[in-house]
Amino acid sequence: MRALPLLLVAAVALPRAVEARPTADVVVVWAPGARIAPIEQAARQAGAAVIDRSPAAQQSQDVASMVKRGIAAYDALRFPDALAALDEAKAAVDRTGAAGLTQTELSDLFLYRGLVKIQQGDPTAAWDELITSVTVNPARVLDPARFPPRVAQEIARARTSLADRQKATLAVAAPSGCTVAIDGAEISAIPSAAALPGAGVPRIIGPHWTNVTCVDRGPWGTRIELTGDTTITPRNAPLTPPTTDEVLIQARTAGAQAFVFVEVSGSVGTARLIGIEGRERDRRTVTLREDVGPLAEAVRDLLRPEPKTRWYESRWAWAGGAALLAAAILVPITAAVAGDNRPSTWTAKGKLPW
Repeated sequence: MRALPLLLVAAVALPRAVEARPTADVVVVWAPGARIAPIEQAARQAGAAVIDRSPAAQQSQDVASMVKRGIAAYDALRFPDALAALDEAKAAVDRTGAAGLTQTELSDLFLYRGLVKIQQGDPTAAWDELITSVTVNPARVLDPARFPPRVAQEIARARTSLADRQKATLAVAAPSGCTVAIDGAEISAIPSAAALPGAGVPRIIGPHWTNVTCVDRGPWGTRIELTGDTTITPRNAPLTPPTTDEVLIQARTAGAQAFVFVEVSGSVGTARLIGIEGRERDRRTVTLREDVGPLAEAVRDLLRPEPKTRWYESRWAWAGGAALLAAAILVPITAAVAGDNRPSTWTAKGKLPW
């Protein structure tokens, strides 16, 4: 009997391992261009499924392969096939602002178009192509192992004819965080407030191509006929996240009782816990720097919030109560034993055989 209170104390002092359900069944993520693996791990550890609604990475047309196909056809003396491939590449370059091409590849496009037209007996058109090849990459030096001397001589002649041509600046006022390329070479974007004549890099008057890519916007590119100092403002269409109602319908379709909607906009991440009735129950907003780690922690907090323990639910309160109960039982017993004047020893008597 004396050991019973001590067992009660030990039982209430041990932590209770009860695995609670997450507060939401589904985590829906909108994080354009971000690596969401930390968020997925946090959700699955809590027992929630993950639905990634982020836009797919921008898939640009493989213009470089078109240029290579045209060059291969030229080297094989299949000039009509070469011109067809290079014409296809030229149309894509005009449409995308040379997205996906390096400066050398863009220069090759017009160089080989000129070489094909020389073989087809159209020197005037060939000269225009060679001029464009030098315009987009005036500092290029041809590899003598790849190009015969006659090609190098034609390029040198085109470069000489452009030596006295006027130059102008071309600047691109792109949104913050976007990547800007002119003639296949990446440049630094300028803020809109600095969009002034002379803010860009001096370039030879003539055709140029520019493209702008952003994480949270669609691609944009164009061909520019540079005639003077110019500042271009790209028109990248913003990518819009799904509405709460759209995510709510998807969560209901999945049979969820609640969901967490995670949204990344620039350097700000937001996680909202929303009931299946559409009412927001809780939210977290964090600042993102290198990755989505802080947002993953916010998701973990929403899915597994710290339990709010009342004082009478604390194990120490129960342990204290058990100790008082044990004292209430043991003290009277001890007092009764201490007040008993009867002998506390006894003697066994028996008849021995001897």
